Amino acid sequence: MRRYLIIPLIIVMGSILLSVPAFGQQTGSISGKVTLADDTALPGVVVEAAGDVLPRPRSTTSSGTGEYHLPLLPPGNYELIFTMDGMATVTRSVQVLLQQTTAVNVVMGPEIIEEEIEVFGLAPLIDVSSAELKTAIADEVIAQLPVGQEYRDLVKLIPGVQYTEDSTRGPSAGGSGQDNVYQFDGVNVGLPLFGTLSAEPSSHDIDQIAIVKGGAKATDFNRSGGFSINSVSKSGTNVYHGAVSYQIQTEGLTGDRETGSSSAFESDKDWLIFNLGGPLVQEHLYFYTSYYRPTVERSNQSNLYGELPRAESVRDEYFVKLSYNPTNNLLLHASYRDSDRENTGEGTLPDGVFDETYAGSTSQGSQVGLKIAIAEGSWVLTDNSFLSFKYTDYTDETSSQPDHLLGFGIRLDGSVGLDVANLDQQGLLRVPQPIAGEDAYNAFIQPIIDRYGFLEDGVLTGGGRTGMYSTINDQDFFRESFQIGWDYLFGSNVTHELHLGYRWSVEEEDLSRTSNGWGFVEVPGGRVTTDDGTPIFYQATFQQMSIVDEGGALIEPIRSEFEGQIFEINDTIQWKNWTFNVGVALSNDQLFGQGLRENSSNLSGFELAPGNKYKMYEIDWNEMIQPRLGVVWAYNGRDTVYANYARYHPEANTLPRAASWARNLRRSIEAYFDADGNLIGSQEVRSSSGKFFADDLDPRFIDEFLVGTSKQLTPRWTARAHARYRYAANFWEDTNNNARLRFEPPEGIPQDLYINELDDYRDEIGGSSYVIVELDGAFTKYYEANLEADWRGRNAYFKGSYVWSHYYGNFDQDNTTTENDANIFIGSSFIADGAGRQLWDFRYGDLRGDRRHQLKLYGYYNFRWNGSAGAYGVYQSGQPWEAWDVEVYRHLTSSTSDTSRYAEPAGSRTTSNHYQLDLNYTQNFKLGERFNIQARVDVFNVFDKQTGYNIQNKVNSAGFGDPRSYFDPRRFQLMVKFQF
Repeated sequence: MRRYLIIPLIIVMGSILLSVPAFGQQTGSISGKVTLADDTALPGVVVEAAGDVLPRPRSTTSSGTGEYHLPLLPPGNYELIFTMDGMATVTRSVQVLLQQTTAVNVVMGPEIIEEEIEVFGLAPLIDVSSAELKTAIADEVIAQLPVGQEYRDLVKLIPGVQYTEDSTRGPSAGGSGQDNVYQFDGVNVGLPLFGTLSAEPSSHDIDQIAIVKGGAKATDFNRSGGFSINSVSKSGTNVYHGAVSYQIQTEGLTGDRETGSSSAFESDKDWLIFNLGGPLVQEHLYFYTSYYRPTVERSNQSNLYGELPRAESVRDEYFVKLSYNPTNNLLLHASYRDSDRENTGEGTLPDGVFDETYAGSTSQGSQVGLKIAIAEGSWVLTDNSFLSFKYTDYTDETSSQPDHLLGFGIRLDGSVGLDVANLDQQGLLRVPQPIAGEDAYNAFIQPIIDRYGFLEDGVLTGGGRTGMYSTINDQDFFRESFQIGWDYLFGSNVTHELHLGYRWSVEEEDLSRTSNGWGFVEVPGGRVTTDDGTPIFYQATFQQMSIVDEGGALIEPIRSEFEGQIFEINDTIQWKNWTFNVGVALSNDQLFGQGLRENSSNLSGFELAPGNKYKMYEIDWNEMIQPRLGVVWAYNGRDTVYANYARYHPEANTLPRAASWARNLRRSIEAYFDADGNLIGSQEVRSSSGKFFADDLDPRFIDEFLVGTSKQLTPRWTARAHARYRYAANFWEDTNNNARLRFEPPEGIPQDLYINELDDYRDEIGGSSYVIVELDGAFTKYYEANLEADWRGRNAYFKGSYVWSHYYGNFDQDNTTTENDANIFIGSSFIADGAGRQLWDFRYGDLRGDRRHQLKLYGYYNFRWNGSAGAYGVYQSGQPWEAWDVEVYRHLTSSTSDTSRYAEPAGSRTTSNHYQLDLNYTQNFKLGERFNIQARVDVFNVFDKQTGYNIQNKVNSAGFGDPRSYFDPRRFQLMVKFQF
């Protein structure tokens, strides 16, 4: 098993001082120009920045053109002091935001001359040097809006990104829900080898967030096919500050949920938060620490089996961060986060709800352990040369298992039988049901129904599930990363900001899956037989997904690995009012599996080697060249028009776990028993075999074209507009090797095998009849027109956006399973899997993430009586869907499954539009200079608009056309906080 990086923070800080400083991209910058009243450049001015989160001030000197730069500043509030002999000192207050450049131009003279535009502390107005679609939101804005407690809740603030309450995949932003990149303190917290936001950092420690939707430069290792969101945690300051808060949301504060929702339960939630920060060594070493404990208690409704257990979820999260400024130009950070959550009493349906026919004894639980360790720093070498670096270690250990473990081992040598007198103690029992005309069978199962059935209309009935939940699942994820960057400024009339960066990362998954007792137990009752004709009265199906010895004992889990590298070079060129961005990012990805060893004498190039790590595929540097080109014209010095082109190659990091040869070990085994429970035989019934890659695959790419404008309408009003187009192609998936011969492709699709020698390869080392290929003609397109404006005042803030968009194509990664909110990944979806699932089978149309219209409005107002009110409103178009029906493809398959077999063009239908209003009010009670008591109420979904989505679209199943999910009902949250 992989080791943890759990190092005492004192050792971490000491080791940093002995190493090369590291890069984190967890900074912002201030730049501008110092002139005289007649606009003459003023060189030699000393510019000093003193900030609340910067232990020691940092300074620079204006150049011959009067320009100055203060990069790599931790986000926070700063005071700028401009001094020069013979000139009056000028002071400006400014806020630095994450990944943003704050422009502060100053006119100096014998007397102070006010700037033409007032400088506010909330955010920079317009970045006149960048064509990126980016924004940053500070803590004082987040804190006064009705936003939830988890990191994913912040996504709803992003203009043009659909509002969703999905818990796994995340929203579409012109790409799949897996194309987004989520960073917490600069650490990628997307689930390794899946890409979804299943990790669970909270939002209470977040000081600022920064979002890049498009127009990326080659400066932040950005390969995102959707949006990229980053955050920076709170830091200590030179003054001790702390807070304790308690928040509740009870069943009585939550509205009734829509009938039919899979979330039909009553729950009580509360959140306890504590934080403290301050100096360890004045003006040198700061600390910040916090504790977070959310709990959920849910009373499941009774079902056909009677009372159900109460579900509970308890999480303990600790965080500590040190900031050290040994010199004015060297800043170091180290932090460690440890979060442990335990759930019990959950059912098998989404949200942990119990099915009507499952006994309470079948409940299950889960444990999640999240650990994030970070060491980073920045070093101002000279006024125009800067070095930065970052090392991170991320661990996400997950486990799900029955609440009731049976505690006995099983074997297939006949030494362990099935206790037929206590079937509910052998695994998860499916209680049999009578079959008309089968008298012997019905007589055999009636005692089982009488003992284990549920009461319906006063009669004991079969068909339910009782006993203990069947599966024990352990999945541990790891990500380790190191990155370093160097920036250099040079030039006079034409200036250059040259950036070089390199990042290495590796992702791993350790997976083992076993069963509780005999797993899933059924009662054929002698109606079926073994191959030799022996009647089977009981049957058990159990899981074995791990590397085991001959006796079935676990040796080690199955391991998958992805290693990625990226090198970037970028030059931001400024000439007069023009800025040109020229950059390129180069990537290299390597995919590693388990179970093979290279052997050049074999036709396949491999031989079987259980447990051995092998490289299954590599995408070379020259295959992933990602140019970034942009131009900005600040035609009057403060308002801009801009254009940008960028190419992105998203990581194919989900394939190692989908195509690895060790996947041959993923199997279900059936064990057969006679009427007395004696083992009479067994066989493997399913194997997810390793998959070969077709030769010379072109990596998936996204080309993006962008034009826009930004204008400072008044000192308080800022407006932005842009139009954007994205085209994505070269999608990889697994499919039948003979799909282009068997499933009636249209003209233009080659009529041949993907891998001609596949049968010969399989004769050597086995493997699947499915292969990883670049699907013919797969593409998506995304058009976007965006209007947004914000207003900044001393006591208020407002932001509004309207976005029209169209997302369509024939490859919809978000629409491949029944529930559509799952960790489905490249090489594991239903896309291109057999008849009715090929791209030419009605796949073209509007994709699941398409939301044609979206309006978002949010803001807050501070009253004179120490109170404030916040609001968030959203309106968006409904979710596209289409009917699925296997009968359309009856001539191609004998399957009875409708799943992912389109019977009409993609997105032919749409759910209802959704709108929602969230409100809050906060009241502060000052207790002298140091203390404050804060009371707050949040109201989410004021109008109780529980719009249905996730439609049951299988024609041949009950409830066709009905929603299976609904937006959460109206709910109140109450909070009290003590601040000091």
